[in-house]
Amino acid sequence: MNTAAPASAPIPSEHDVIIIGGGISGAACGLLLKRALPGLRVLIVERTREFSRKVGESTSEVGACFLTRVLHLGAHLSSRHYQKHGLRMWFCRTPHDRVEDCTEIGPGFQSRLPTFQIDRGILDQHVLDEAERAGCALLRPATLRGIQLADDEKMHTVRVTTAPGVETEHSCRWLVDASGKAALLAKQLGLHRPLGDEHPTSSLWCRFRNVNDLDSARSRMAHPDLMKRVKGLRATATNHLTGRGWWVWLIPLSNGDYSAGIVWDRSIFTLPPGPSLTQRLKDHLLTHPIGRLMFAEAEAVEDDTFYYKGLPYHTEQMVGHRWAMVGDAAGFIDPLYSQGLDYCGHTVCAVTDLIRREVQGEDVSASVEYLKGAYKRSYRLWFESLYKGKYEYLGDAELMRIAFIMDLATYFIGPVRLVYDSPDYEWTRLPYDGPAGTFFAKFMSLYNRRLNKLAKTRLAKGTYGAWNNGMDFTLKVSFSPNFSTLRFLRWGIRLWLMAELRTLFGKAPSCAEPAAMPAPAASPAA
Repeated sequence: MNTAAPASAPIPSEHDVIIIGGGISGAACGLLLKRALPGLRVLIVERTREFSRKVGESTSEVGACFLTRVLHLGAHLSSRHYQKHGLRMWFCRTPHDRVEDCTEIGPGFQSRLPTFQIDRGILDQHVLDEAERAGCALLRPATLRGIQLADDEKMHTVRVTTAPGVETEHSCRWLVDASGKAALLAKQLGLHRPLGDEHPTSSLWCRFRNVNDLDSARSRMAHPDLMKRVKGLRATATNHLTGRGWWVWLIPLSNGDYSAGIVWDRSIFTLPPGPSLTQRLKDHLLTHPIGRLMFAEAEAVEDDTFYYKGLPYHTEQMVGHRWAMVGDAAGFIDPLYSQGLDYCGHTVCAVTDLIRREVQGEDVSASVEYLKGAYKRSYRLWFESLYKGKYEYLGDAELMRIAFIMDLATYFIGPVRLVYDSPDYEWTRLPYDGPAGTFFAKFMSLYNRRLNKLAKTRLAKGTYGAWNNGMDFTLKVSFSPNFSTLRFLRWGIRLWLMAELRTLFGKAPSCAEPAAMPAPAASPAA
């Protein structure tokens, strides 16, 4: 479709809803509003001529549920993007470890629920095209010049420039900020809050060509033992290389390129120096045996390196008097578990449902009051339960195995199960909100704090990362979005208690000890 409105079809100045930003969150907002209320006048204002890359080219189960069961994009995702086959993490003790000896955490078989490796430029454009086909008006490229919010029943106004010297003004009853990390409305209203030193993470990423994937003939002929412990595909998983204070994502894209990026905690880790950001990233990839196997001959795509110094931030309030924020315009935590689209789905569904009901004459004051406080409450619970202090133990395979099992178990029992079982209600709520969600979040915060403490103790004793090679931590049983997944929690708690004892007595196990342990697959079924 055209990326700008044709001159023969001028866009009117008055609208029911104006959406700032045409990426996945803004386009999804417009699409859902037009599906629910075809007569609604919706204008999407998009700054760029074409979409560029973003942090996060992988979906979780909740994000994929939003894409396939709310937006109904299954055919597009299956034809233009990769099916993702789980998350796996790779550990090593030294850069010279054998590939076969690197400890691996991840699924032994294919995943049960759909997830995807997505090219955000392609996906965002497709959803925006769908929104236009549904009847949304589009201004693109258009530069925002000002927002004037109304305190009473008057219309909000937005000023935009669509060409040099050409400024137009548009009015609306509802204004939705989907501007992504620009967070335009939150900053204008003084609601924008970076996490700063509480989670001082930065990210650097690039696309690479000529990457040797883990399922290639070359990889398997050189390292035949890789095929023995995993029956599924590794190449289409999200592979993470991990170390204390940092992790690297390796994500395959449908055009054959790989997205590779590092996220690190600046208080723990410093990216080694180099002549350029791209070279620094590749040099770091080559310090890990798996990275060296895949990227030894890889070539970076020119002019495709991106850097963010401060990743996490949030808004104090996501809705107000006929205005709202969705997706990354409201906040972003951490890409480790690929859950950015989770919040996109929840905020988009909550806001579009709110607008639909208000336009139809319903009293939405209770929903507005709920959403005013729910976003910050949910954000803090999710951050403290999953990410606060986690980078301290990212480089210890035993501790990350415990976190991996229990983080995913609570995720499947809670957010995943709920959006599949009760979508009409759950999508309009925020994750981990409510008594049950708060209970699980507090439990997760407890073991996350303990694992952080264990990591610091192990570091002081010299036992940190003792199981980073010679271990097979692949799972032979899959997580399910129901209460059968409680068995993983029981298993994780047992492993946690064992780790407490090993840390207390401070004895690093020999390479021979892990072989005598029960097979990980048997534990959750016990």
